[in-house]
Parts: sequence; structure tokens; C-alpha cells
Amino acid sequence: MLMDKLRDGAQGRIAKTIFWLIILSFALAGVGSYLNRPASNDPAVVDDEVISAQTLEKSYQNERANMQAQYGEAASQLLDNPQYLAQLKKSVLDKLINQALLNHKALKAGIRLSNEQVKDAIRQMPEFQVDNKFSNEKFISTLSRVGYTPESFGNSMRQDLARQFWLDGVLTTEFTLPAEVAQLEALYQQKRDVKMITIPADAFRQEVKVSDDEINEFYKAHSKEFMQSEQVKLNYILLSAADLAKSIQPTDSDLKAYYQQHTDSFTEPARRKVAHILITNKDDKAAQDKVNDVLARLKSGSDFAQLAKTESADTLSARQGGELDWFEKGVMDPAFEKAAFALNQKNELSAVVKSAFGYHIIKLLDKQDATVLPYDKAQQVIRQKFIDDKSRELYAEQQQKLSDLGFENPDSLDSVAETLKLPLQKTDFITSKQLPAAINVPAVVTQAFAEKLRDENTNSEVITVSDSAVVMLHVVDYKPSAVKPLADVKALVMAKLQAVKAADKAREAAVTLLEKVKANQPVDDLVAKLNAKVEEKAGLTRFAGNVPAQFSQAVFKLAKPADKAISADLYADEQGNQSVLVLQKITAAPEAKDAQLKQGLAQQLVKLRQEQLYGALIELLRQKASIKYAPVSKQAVE
Repeated sequence: MLMDKLRDGAQGRIAKTIFWLIILSFALAGVGSYLNRPASNDPAVVDDEVISAQTLEKSYQNERANMQAQYGEAASQLLDNPQYLAQLKKSVLDKLINQALLNHKALKAGIRLSNEQVKDAIRQMPEFQVDNKFSNEKFISTLSRVGYTPESFGNSMRQDLARQFWLDGVLTTEFTLPAEVAQLEALYQQKRDVKMITIPADAFRQEVKVSDDEINEFYKAHSKEFMQSEQVKLNYILLSAADLAKSIQPTDSDLKAYYQQHTDSFTEPARRKVAHILITNKDDKAAQDKVNDVLARLKSGSDFAQLAKTESADTLSARQGGELDWFEKGVMDPAFEKAAFALNQKNELSAVVKSAFGYHIIKLLDKQDATVLPYDKAQQVIRQKFIDDKSRELYAEQQQKLSDLGFENPDSLDSVAETLKLPLQKTDFITSKQLPAAINVPAVVTQAFAEKLRDENTNSEVITVSDSAVVMLHVVDYKPSAVKPLADVKALVMAKLQAVKAADKAREAAVTLLEKVKANQPVDDLVAKLNAKVEEKAGLTRFAGNVPAQFSQAVFKLAKPADKAISADLYADEQGNQSVLVLQKITAAPEAKDAQLKQGLAQQLVKLRQEQLYGALIELLRQKASIKYAPVSKQAVE
């Protein structure tokens, strides 16, 4: 989908606290029984609702595109792993099934949303706002890029909102007790000191020897680590308003005609520069009396600037003798603006003017009447505006023609490109990370790697790349993800195998060292022999930002030692270096004073229980529902 519209994405410090302090004892329900399967190839049927192959594929491709857009290279590494992709597709199907089950419950509960409620929810979404205001243009553009129409997105939102309303009624009954929060806070605030004795894996790399047989065995056992991503060979037509603009060469007569038709666009608007005195009072009669008195004093010869400084409620302009900046029509309060533009002589005073802010007396300081910019001076601007307008018109026309021709000639883009006189661009085999920069957007990734285009050998729909460019694709050829030949990755396989064997040797040494530490035997000689590094790490907290989370987790897993026993264990970092962690000291949390932390912990504890309840609810709904899988879906999710 376009986005997880209703997901609470709390990922901050408190959420991480809960994650590490309390281990979830539930998992979302699995796929369930495959004994009953539909005769069709639809991935699943939930009661009487069909989850079509197109729905699954679109959701799957959108999930991939969203991951790439959000996590970049980290996501790309995962998406190159076929095993992960299979798991991802399974999770997407599970999610669609769960949504269908909840939609059924919401429907049975009689939850209905009006069109206005749905529209209001959409208007509030920041994805569709410009300067904190809903933009219909951005709404249409954003939906187009991810393959939605306003109608289909509205229907999706309606279901999402109804489902969430029903879930809220079930999940919002959870609560926490003060003692639970206090215990959680004490764990959160606890500090620990440890000694860390690290044996570097590289110290054993010279001892490691690998044979060709070992390389072959490692390659076969870890083949998923040496995958070539799926690839496509594309033909595509890119339609760009900027390219169309280059072809527009207006004549002088074209520009003069355009100038005459759009005179307002080349007119400098009238402006006024005024000073004012603002009088306000909660008692309207008192305000009127005072402003009339000030006006009388001005007419008697009193200095306007001096009275503005002493009498005006507009303190900012009062410091400047009431003077305001130049302004055009449509900027000021309508009553103020009308009175200001009615003044024609410098130093002319207005009568008393009532606006939404109070009572004003306005003095004209200077004025500029509207002036039309001469053609000769505006020619460059006229030319650019002419080209912009014409390119937009031509772009809209060509976009419609591209859509029509692509539909009428579905099996190739050759005749489409020839008719439109646009270049037919081609790629060699490329992965999802290698799309040409001009068309590298999530919507294109989704279409290029969707099964539909290659299976049906058809042109894509017109895909929005930006506000001024669209593209149509045709998948010419496809290569599924496959293991790279050993000859291509032998050096990498050897390096990985050497690292594994070196880490194993380091671990053997670390186990020996750990046994001595626990037995309270001298280890200095062994530490020196192993060239191990000894560090003291004091005052560690569970979520210290200056150490890896995995390391903090290992430190806080160490048991509190009884009597004179030594609490120690092994820890391995991502490079394969092996460490012995020895617990030196535990510092209890001080008396709780952080009210904000308590509140956050309480909220996250409630959220955790809601997640547990949600998991149990989904499992129950799945047990009671009739869920049938197509044979292909079984393979995808097993």
C-alpha cells in the first residue's frame, strides 16, 4: 500500500526499552492449515473474500519499493536474498489475510464511514500537504506514482479506518499498575560495570587453511549469500515536458499575440505605502471617542508620527511613526485596503476606518499605480511563459496519446515510439537498483518487476515519474534470482570461509579463557599469549547510544552473582572477535523522579499488551475462519 496509514511507529528510546526488557511471548498467527484449497489460482480465499494474485503482487511490490525508499542500501541487501523475499511475500499474504478478517468483523459490527469522514482523514495526511495545507495536485501525483486512483485509495482508506475503529474498541481497555511501571523504570535506570577481554579473530587468520573441497562445501551450504538479484531487460518511452519544451520555437508574432492575450501577467500591480494609527479598546464607544479625538488633533496640525508613537496600539509600526511596508491589493484587511487605495495625494489622511483589528487613521506616504511592462522589456519573460504554457498543453496531449497507443499496441513499444516520434530507450539486464536515473522511482520498480507485465507480454500503463514526466515500459526479458557461479565468487567465498574459521578458533580460545575466569584462576599469561585486549567499561545503561545494542544486551543478560561467584559470559561482535564479559558491579537505580519517563513507560507497556492481545485476536479469528490457499501460495508461504 501507499503507506501504513494507521500504524503507530513509536521507535524511540522508550519503545526500545520495552523491547529489551520484556520479550514478546506471542507471534502473529501462521499460515494455518493448507488442507482446504480453492480450485483457482487466487493465493487465498478468506471466508468468501478472494485475495487475488494481482492484489498480493501489488502489495508485495509496494512493500519492496517502500523498503528501498526508506532504508536504502540496507534494504537492498535483504532484497537480494531469495529466502528473505519468500518470507516477505509470506508476511504480505498474512497481512492481507489478517486485514480481511478484521474487515469482516468491522462490517459485522455495523461500522460505516461517510464520504466526508474519509475525505477529512485524507486531507489530514501530511503526505498530501504543501505548507501544512491539503494539495489536490500533490494528492493526485502521489497516488499516480504508487498505482492508486483517488477512488481506489478512498476505498482503501475507508476499510482501514473502519478496521481501526473496531480494533480500538477491542484494544483500548488495557491498563498498567504503578508497581509495574516502577519495576520497569528500575530496570531501565540500572547501571553496570564490566571487564571486557577481547580476542581478535584476525590473530588466527594466518593459521587458517582452506581447501577447494571446503570452499565447495561452504559455497553449497551458504549459496543464499551469493545470489544474483532478479533482472529485467526493458524497453521504455520517457515523455518529458522539459524535452517537449525544447522543440517549441515561437515566432515574434506568436509572442506578441500571447502578450496581448495575457497582459495581466506582465503588469506591475498598484502599490501603496502608508502610515497608520490603530486605536483599540474593549469598550467600543471608548475606542470611537479616542480615534475621533486623534483625528481631530491631526487635522489641527499635530504630528502624525508623534501621535502614532504615543497612541497607536500597533506597537511595531508605532516605533516607525506608524509607517508600514509597501503592499499590493489582496494583502491587507479589506476595509483598510479600500481606504488606503482611495487616497491619491501624498500626506492625505483617511477618515476613521474600522477593520477587524480596531479603528485606523491612514496617511498616504507614497503610491505606485499599475504599470504594464512594455513588450520589448518583457520579451524574455514572455517567451518563457509561452513555452511553459505550450509545453504543458503538448505534454497533456502526448500523455493521452501515449496511453491510447500503448493500449492499442500492447505487445511492443516500437510503433508507439515511431508514431509519437519519441526515442525507444533500451536497457541491458538490470536489477531493481540499476534502473536508469530518469525513471528510478518506486512506481517504476514495482511495474518493472511485477509478474503481470512479463507473463502477459504487455505494455505497462503510463507511470508518473515526476510532475513533468511519465514513462511506459515493456519487459523484453527476465532472469529470476539465481546463485552466482562459484568461479565468479570464489574469492568472496574463500574470504568468508577464512573469517568463519578464524572466528571459530577465537571462540575456542575464548571458551578456555572463560573457564579460567569463572574458576577465578590467573589469566594474565593467557591474555598476553592471545594478544587479547582488556577494557573496563563503567556505568553502562541498557540503551547507551555509544555501544552496540547487541553488546548492551549481552551485558545485561549477565546474572547477578551470588556470594563470591563470578558472573561472566561470551560475546561476539560482527567481525567475529570474541570477548569474555565479566560483571564487576551493579548500580541500582536512584529514586524515580522522571515523571515523563514513567508516563512513556506506562504508555509503551499498554501498547505491548495491546500487541499481545492483537496477536491472540488474530489467532482466534484465523481458527474460526475458512482460509483456503492455492497450491502456489502454499509453496510461497512455507
